[in-house]
Amino acid sequence: MFSIPCLRFGLRHPLTRKIPGSLGSQRDFTVLCRVKTHEVVPPKYGFRLAHGKGETEALSFLLLRWTKLAWSNMFGKYLIVTNVVGSGLLMVVGDAIAQEYEYRRGLRHQDRFDTDRMYRMFVAGALQGPLHHFVYNWMDRIMPARTLQNILKKILIDQLFMSPACIFIFFYSICYLERQTLEATNKELISKFPYVYLLDWMTWPAAQYLNFRYLDTKYRVTFVNVCTAVYNVLMSYMKHDFGIHLPLEGEVVESSEVSHVAPNPPNSPEAQKSA
Repeated sequence: MFSIPCLRFGLRHPLTRKIPGSLGSQRDFTVLCRVKTHEVVPPKYGFRLAHGKGETEALSFLLLRWTKLAWSNMFGKYLIVTNVVGSGLLMVVGDAIAQEYEYRRGLRHQDRFDTDRMYRMFVAGALQGPLHHFVYNWMDRIMPARTLQNILKKILIDQLFMSPACIFIFFYSICYLERQTLEATNKELISKFPYVYLLDWMTWPAAQYLNFRYLDTKYRVTFVNVCTAVYNVLMSYMKHDFGIHLPLEGEVVESSEVSHVAPNPPNSPEAQKSA
């Protein structure tokens, strides 16, 4: 009975007891009371602080924590920055796809990627970011309910006001960076606007229905930018003349050439022949 508390708690004063061994040796009884104690580290954050698998789990936890923190800042405190930069970057993605298509089809004979053109596309997309950010927040503030009536109203506002504004920003900003004159920019916009706007009506209402119906306000611009990355392939196709010739473009050019030709004097040989 004396050995049980000795083994569990140890003794402050050494007591000895002769234990007969095989060779008749004596053992100090206090040796039996010496128990190695191991410090048990409680598990923290659900992983073991050990080598190998524990280190991998710790690193995974830190990466997950940093990812969540970055995501909350991107779509929280710095939402306006995310919308502006995201609009520009995804515009570049769409243009890069368009340039790759041009290069493989032999429509471009320069380098594979035109970095100046990609820079202009980034600026055009970034200028549209604040417009999307504030208008979508305004629409969700005055029409918070996700009813079919409110969704249709938002789609109409987007198509009747936002789409023309974005098309104007797109063409005027890029033409300005290309150092085109205002007259040349107006002619290009007049010739291509009907086709771009028709394409806009064919693609965006369905995408915006999903946007206004299922997504939160903070994700609206990002969703639009992802769709725009695909849509901008066609926009870049039309802006940089991807080997297509639009009928209205030819009419505008012919009318401008005719207007710049001076009429023949009445007594000139040309006028007499025409008479």
